[in-house]
Amino acid sequence: MELPRHEQAAIEESLAAFPVVLLTGARQVGKTTLARRIAAGPWHAEYRTLDDAVVREAARGDPDGFLAAAGAPLVLDEVQVAPDLLRAIKVRVDQTRAPGQYLLTGSANVLALRRVTESLAGRVAVHELGPLSWSELAGQTAPRWTFDDLFRVETPRELADLLGPVRDLVAVRERVLAGGYPTPALAGTRAVRARWFDSYVRTYVERDIPDIAGIEYLGVFERLLRLLILRTGNLLNVSDLARALGLPVTTANRYVDLLAATYQVTLLPPLTGNAEKRLVKAPKVYGGDSGLAAALSGAATWEDLERGGRAGALFETWVLGELKRRAAVGETQVSVSFWRTHAGREVDFVVERGAHAIGIEAKPGARVDRADFAGLDALAQSRPLRFEIVVYGGTSVVPFGEGKVAIPASAFFL
Repeated sequence: MELPRHEQAAIEESLAAFPVVLLTGARQVGKTTLARRIAAGPWHAEYRTLDDAVVREAARGDPDGFLAAAGAPLVLDEVQVAPDLLRAIKVRVDQTRAPGQYLLTGSANVLALRRVTESLAGRVAVHELGPLSWSELAGQTAPRWTFDDLFRVETPRELADLLGPVRDLVAVRERVLAGGYPTPALAGTRAVRARWFDSYVRTYVERDIPDIAGIEYLGVFERLLRLLILRTGNLLNVSDLARALGLPVTTANRYVDLLAATYQVTLLPPLTGNAEKRLVKAPKVYGGDSGLAAALSGAATWEDLERGGRAGALFETWVLGELKRRAAVGETQVSVSFWRTHAGREVDFVVERGAHAIGIEAKPGARVDRADFAGLDALAQSRPLRFEIVVYGGTSVVPFGEGKVAIPASAFFL
């Protein structure tokens, strides 16, 4: 089943303007499928994957000769395993700045890895492909709204006009449990999903990581991955993690950076631009996919999550993933952060575009009351908010005052 990817149009637009386009994202999110689809279209490029041992050795052994023989336009899949290719690509595109020469894919942010010294600054457009969004899983060729729309409208009524159909709480919970990796998201049974996620972690640790970075303790690295994902939605405390795993703090920091660079976790920064000392400064850590986080927690059903006290964190993880997918397709850039005081006031997500901001709370239940806006109201006292939104598991769009609205998760993201 071939599903649309909302980022495709933006990637094709970048190919028309930049010599190099880099498409990054975690393993198995669909980068290869999308790159092949783009290559087979009007751009009409050759395709080479460095997962092929022969291609990989040729690219590593003589990257300049490899590129000369391959020609352009060219798709190079999983380029992070031959990082010297970036230097060779720079040499070639500096000879001619014609757009659309190379589409690179990587299961790591190759521009952030320590082994990569060539940034291709000014020559490359970078796009991040995440797991499938709910609207993509529903077959929509474009999302119903982008953040450009959200920052354009001015009233909850106008906001409601952007929304999609409402699904019941069972559908929302199933979407959170399944996540957005294509294979498990479309799997017919929970058992198939569980086996896929277990194999995914094993392959990532045993095959991908040795290709990308020198890791002294692969077993400890896997334990760190599992610990971080089990702590999804919490503040990152590297010192605590290092003690739990018996690692030096410097090593633990390096491992966390690698997990973030390979999109297994997301480090969400605190809201910046505010000098108040009472605000938390540490980032929050989230699993890269709610389905993977559910599987690693051992949860097969929503009741399992509730018994383990993880339902709220998993719903929050899923909402962050959906917000990131919307942020990737708008015409203007937005930033996503969180806000939290040492006294415990918190807003899950703050989306900023220039001087404007929207606050978003994620609540997995089917009901919302005024108390659920307490953190948003506290933030609004120091940072004006265009909207205060509570995304929840219910079925009704409910206004709670000027600029305040509770929106069903399905209507918001479908």
